[in-house]
Amino acid sequence: MRTRLPIIPIFFAFIVSNMAFGQTSKVISGSTNFKVKYVLGTCDGTFDAPKGEAVFNEKSPENASFNIDIAANTFKTGNNSRDKDMKSEKYFDVEKYPNIHFKSTKVEKRSGKYEATGKLTIRDVTKTVTLPFEAKKNSDGTYALSSTFEVNRLDYKVGTKDWKLKDVVTVDLKAVIK
Repeated sequence: MRTRLPIIPIFFAFIVSNMAFGQTSKVISGSTNFKVKYVLGTCDGTFDAPKGEAVFNEKSPENASFNIDIAANTFKTGNNSRDKDMKSEKYFDVEKYPNIHFKSTKVEKRSGKYEATGKLTIRDVTKTVTLPFEAKKNSDGTYALSSTFEVNRLDYKVGTKDWKLKDVVTVDLKAVIK
């Protein structure tokens, strides 16, 4: 008769390693805000909250990973004409490229903050970027993550060089994962 005792330590080790290194979570809420300077001042806008999966535990950031999307067609600035133009093929081309995507390849903790390095895809351009972020564990076990970073829109073929619109866009991304 075979005993199942050797399986118990393996199962226990699997459970403990998942607890120590984080577990796959879903982004349950958040926001995506941006601002870009133009000839008349600063244009503020939003996209819907990011969606996707995350693995994160502050005790083992090296085992963290992020795979998130932002729906490009949710672009809003409060000006319907501008929003329609930004969704056209001239800028985001949301019909052809419906999502802005980030997938991490490495996460590190540096000087009390975290950095997620990975591939950012906007339109049909993918570039390696490092996004700084902060993480706070909430009392309900969720994590609140926030990142502020800059993106050069021309690097991703979002519009063309234009004296009326600056090239660098500041993005403020927030997500709660559970």
